[in-house]
Amino acid sequence: MIHRRAMLATPFILPGLAAAQGTWPQRPVRVIVPFAAGGGTDLTARAVMDAIGSRLNRPVVVENRPGADGAIGTEAVARSAPDGHTLISLNPTHLILRHTKPDLPYDPTGDLTPVAISALYAFVLLASSEAPFRDIPGLIAAAKARPGAIAHATADVASAVVAAQFTRAAGIELNEIRYSGGGASTRDLMGGHLPLAWVSTATALPLMQSDRVRIIAVTSPRPSVHLPQVPSLASFGLDAASYEGWFAIWAPARTPEDVLQRINAEARAAQEVEAVQARLRNLAVDPAPLDLAAVRALIKEDEARWQRAADQGFLRRAAG
Repeated sequence: MIHRRAMLATPFILPGLAAAQGTWPQRPVRVIVPFAAGGGTDLTARAVMDAIGSRLNRPVVVENRPGADGAIGTEAVARSAPDGHTLISLNPTHLILRHTKPDLPYDPTGDLTPVAISALYAFVLLASSEAPFRDIPGLIAAAKARPGAIAHATADVASAVVAAQFTRAAGIELNEIRYSGGGASTRDLMGGHLPLAWVSTATALPLMQSDRVRIIAVTSPRPSVHLPQVPSLASFGLDAASYEGWFAIWAPARTPEDVLQRINAEARAAQEVEAVQARLRNLAVDPAPLDLAAVRALIKEDEARWQRAADQGFLRRAAG
């Protein structure tokens, strides 16, 4: 399997960027976000695409088109002209929908192709300060003493699958409660109504100074640069629950390779801009200036992960 951090360690090279002026873009570029404004998929796309627009001195318009877990906006882009002027910002839900919505009117990887990774993110496991455990070993011991008695909150299919993989790897049984978002679950957790919640690093970071919450683990393979003092699940031997999600720019399939390479190069250059890096840091996500081959490898790896999750029954339970 391709290790994402290893891919990020490759030298930052933009071969022939000056010579690749070519035919893209010939007109304003439209980027669809198939989710509501303000989420990570939206904000990371705006950070990167705003910088691309400034670099190219061309209009780049980001448009939110939410609905049906992203399927409505995604179908529109899948059916658009494959010339690089209509793009879409997506997250792992795009690959998960293949397994949870078999009647999708498009093929997630047949009708669209990944172009650039805007950022990587991790989930964290939060514990209420009132919970009778302070760390992962304490949680596992408490859960084994009272199987199914400890509740844990998830906010979407991805976090639900990671949570299920954690419980299986740890050999414990927890009671999952699905929330509509990380904000709702953290409010209940801080109020003492919930012992555990799986949320994104962006949701967890502002809670670092709160005495009502403990951040007991991150799902990234190693400690997060945003939460360096928090151990990873992998450090407890729970590698099966390790996960880094992604926010990525995709294009319609059959977009010419030279156009894809140009967009990828511009996205990588944008992530070298300090203002873009600052915007991403504020979201508690990590820049990911991967070349096109590495982008494709990362998405292929993630596609295989969700296929395994589907084969093991995790997605059916998480989506239900």
